Amino acid sequence: MSIAKIKNAKYFDLWEEKKPEDKSKEIKNRLADYVEHARKLDFYQSRLEAFDPTSEHPLKNVPTLESTHLREHIPPAGEGLLTESTGFYNVFQSGGTTGMPKTSLFTTAELQGLDLPNSRGFYACGMREKDRVANLWAVGGLYMTFVHINQMLLQYGSMNFPFSNQTPADFIHTVAKHFKINVFTGITSVVLSNLRKIYELTDGKPDFKVDKIYFGGEHIYEADRIEMERTYGVKTVLAPGYGTVDSWYLGYQCEHTPPGVFHQHDDQSYIEIINEETKSHCGAEEVGMLYATAFPRRLTPIIRYRVGDRAQWMAKPCECGRTTPLFQLLGRGDDILRVGYDSIDYQAVQDLIVKIEGLSGVMQMQKTREDGKDVLTIRIETKVDASHYDELAKKLNQAILDDRPSFRDFISKGTIAPLRIELLKMGSIPVNSRTGKLIRVIDAL
Repeated sequence: MSIAKIKNAKYFDLWEEKKPEDKSKEIKNRLADYVEHARKLDFYQSRLEAFDPTSEHPLKNVPTLESTHLREHIPPAGEGLLTESTGFYNVFQSGGTTGMPKTSLFTTAELQGLDLPNSRGFYACGMREKDRVANLWAVGGLYMTFVHINQMLLQYGSMNFPFSNQTPADFIHTVAKHFKINVFTGITSVVLSNLRKIYELTDGKPDFKVDKIYFGGEHIYEADRIEMERTYGVKTVLAPGYGTVDSWYLGYQCEHTPPGVFHQHDDQSYIEIINEETKSHCGAEEVGMLYATAFPRRLTPIIRYRVGDRAQWMAKPCECGRTTPLFQLLGRGDDILRVGYDSIDYQAVQDLIVKIEGLSGVMQMQKTREDGKDVLTIRIETKVDASHYDELAKKLNQAILDDRPSFRDFISKGTIAPLRIELLKMGSIPVNSRTGKLIRVIDAL
């Protein structure tokens, strides 16, 4: 669909305003067709015996698809999840940089199919033809997002600047100044890093204005959002797409969604939010783990993939009028460290950081073990002078202990080691060398 044809429309396409009762039958038919397509694989035949198209939750008893399955049954390790073996496909990778790689394969048609959810998301977030867009997504190393975002921008109609995450900030600054670039899109850490460097290059007086930031790749925290808005004058900070290279695009924000809340691409994916203790499907505002089935993934069918994010369905529809279901992301399931007998949530620490002036949202938690005790170290970057480090560290230490009395008690009893707070200058915490993502949580045990 050409963006030029619908540029004055309220929504990007008709699906977004279709009545839920009219969509329901079509979604069930798509799910049944997709299951039938997957049955041709030996991997899925026995797993899909539990599929019940008459049930409220047709996939309820179908076994979960885990990342280990993808690693084992997609080349180079195996071909158990391939519906065809022509070799005519595009190869991407995600995950770690050592050991057996985890690949994702897309036919060219599947890759082109990403234009629809991409365009729908950017349009819902307010991007229009007049915008001038700096594409700062990660490129190289078989990373996927830059490729398909650039592909979409070529069709969208906006002025496109394919910088990537590898371009030096001074060059981005020079081009942005001359062409009056007003939109940055990319991984949150990369976008923020470039804004900070450009701010320093211009002595705090940038000579162009970024009024829209479209982020993704990692969750944005309130301290980062405040910095974008107050320090750099950004008016719009939204995520036009949410998904993974292993699955597909699952959701998108719009100009009315609060932080962390997304519209589901319910024509593209079938989402379940599961309470993993009771194995039951969550109702509105019940927290569970998100599972995805991706209809467009025909080469390597993805059914009930455990994405790894905690989420909940929203009870009320969005003010924008779109009929696509709303869900809220609540952080990675692996963004929680078990320290001693307590669980420390990355998001919970971020909520405390935002209340302490001088601390940025660039934070890392690490669990180690010394002298038979668990040790939690929290590292935060800050712009303040080093002479204030001790004061800020004490404030955050006290805030965490006040917020987590059980954690404080374990420390006082000697069950775990005292909390360690390390303040660092900006740019000190390591990022993934391939993507630029912040390495947020490390379990070193």
